[in-house]
Amino acid sequence: MTIAAATTAFCLSGLFLCNGLRLNFSSIARPTMALTPIKKIAFSDTLFEHIEEIQGDRPWGRLLDAGTGLHSLRWISTLLHEGSTVTSWSAVTADEGMRKSVQSEARGLGMLSDEGSIGTVLIGNWQDEMTVLCEDELFDTIIVDYLVGSIDGFAPYYQDLIFPRIVRHLSPGGRIYVVGLQPIPDKVGNGDDPKAQLVCEVRKVRDACILLGGHRCYREFPADWINRHLARAELEVIETKKFPILYSHSAIVRQINVGRSKLSLFPNKELAESMRITLDKLETESKEATASAERGRLKLGFDYIVAAELVA
Repeated sequence: MTIAAATTAFCLSGLFLCNGLRLNFSSIARPTMALTPIKKIAFSDTLFEHIEEIQGDRPWGRLLDAGTGLHSLRWISTLLHEGSTVTSWSAVTADEGMRKSVQSEARGLGMLSDEGSIGTVLIGNWQDEMTVLCEDELFDTIIVDYLVGSIDGFAPYYQDLIFPRIVRHLSPGGRIYVVGLQPIPDKVGNGDDPKAQLVCEVRKVRDACILLGGHRCYREFPADWINRHLARAELEVIETKKFPILYSHSAIVRQINVGRSKLSLFPNKELAESMRITLDKLETESKEATASAERGRLKLGFDYIVAAELVA
């Protein structure tokens, strides 16, 4: 289990993506390394490290981050070393604010430049057929990092179509890695730590705040759903691995703060004040529950990686 897994756990990482607007581009098939030096950063993430283990000596080739964020971008930067098998990379998002952040981060890491770059940042939505996303482009490796869970916020009810849409851009013999969060249950099950019920309650209250604020919640899908829909998209699943999540107090408070950020959007002040009291109570309960938990963390649920290939 990693800090990254606990941090992303209830969410919100991995934005939706790509439309045809290129913000910086070069020949996507250029078989050379970037001409600009890549800044070396300290990066550790159990999930991405496992993806590298599955990949092994297999070349990354043309790499697509189908729902980018700063975390996945930083991981990609670690692949761009001397002798890297990444021949090009593209990162896509549907969010303009994220696009600006990703582009700025990529430039700071030396991943983008006016000349000599093999990288591209794209903005758009996979659901939009008016502008064909990544038209006529194929990739050897596609990363789908918490994308499925974020779709409800950008393209509601499109989840069952996302893999057929993305696989149009996967080369024969290419590989796709799906990272996701097993949905947090309404209540803990047999064998779970009873104190972890707090995580379930925070998820419910956070989502209630999002809805009362007039926004859409992200909707996570279980690993077996991912496996079924990859198969329907004519992909062969080669591995599914689960990573237990350990929630620290700070990780739980981040989700409580998501709820707090919506209070000003509530339809009336009385409802907002009542919810504020509820959120404050949950924070106090989180501090108490994690203080008495092993290593100060509550164990509940898991993140997962599903690796699949398009048989040539």
